[in-house]
Amino acid sequence: MVLIYPRSGDWFLPDVYFEYCNKFSLKTKSLHQSINFKKAYYHLCQIRQIVNEEQELQAFQTFYEILFSGLKGKDNPNLVRLCCEATVNDNRKYLFYDDVEVSIGKLNCKYELGLISDAWPSLFNVYRNCNMYRYFEPFIVSSMYGCTKEGYDLFKFAMANVAQKPNECLFIDDSYGNCKRAMRMGMEAIVLNRDKYYKGPKDILHLHNLKQLEEVLGIY
Repeated sequence: MVLIYPRSGDWFLPDVYFEYCNKFSLKTKSLHQSINFKKAYYHLCQIRQIVNEEQELQAFQTFYEILFSGLKGKDNPNLVRLCCEATVNDNRKYLFYDDVEVSIGKLNCKYELGLISDAWPSLFNVYRNCNMYRYFEPFIVSSMYGCTKEGYDLFKFAMANVAQKPNECLFIDDSYGNCKRAMRMGMEAIVLNRDKYYKGPKDILHLHNLKQLEEVLGIY
């Protein structure tokens, strides 16, 4: 949510899902589906590592089978296949915020940029498709390392791939908790939350867009 957001408005339900529901006059959400989502997401989180798109497809195949299980009109292989293909193979499933291209170009002129994301291997092609991948080194995708930003290991993997020491790095994330963990690792941190009405703890600087970040860093 710092750089990208889901085109459909939902991280796990792609456009084809909403098109399917509209075509067959199905409700897009229900209590049964919400219960299934918790089960499906739990299963997804139990997969220790997903290192390529083939494994990602297999993981989301099971995810959508569980998600749509027992749901009239949705519990069928065709919808599972459509959602799997869109989730893994559609390079436009996420869109970049309007300020990203210009601001990242400016920041890249002054700073070395890296990316740490709780995501899966298909994220690489999202960034390549928009010519944004070139700005980030390292480009750390959590599923390939078997851990997430909810712990410290992913930060350690990231720091092992840069020449800078932690106190020379600024970590920017939409999660207050992730920022606190980065600070415990010795980094500076800023919360960048696109929701202008978000009110979190005040012990970390909160920003709402990349233009504000440019101003804080003195980039004009």
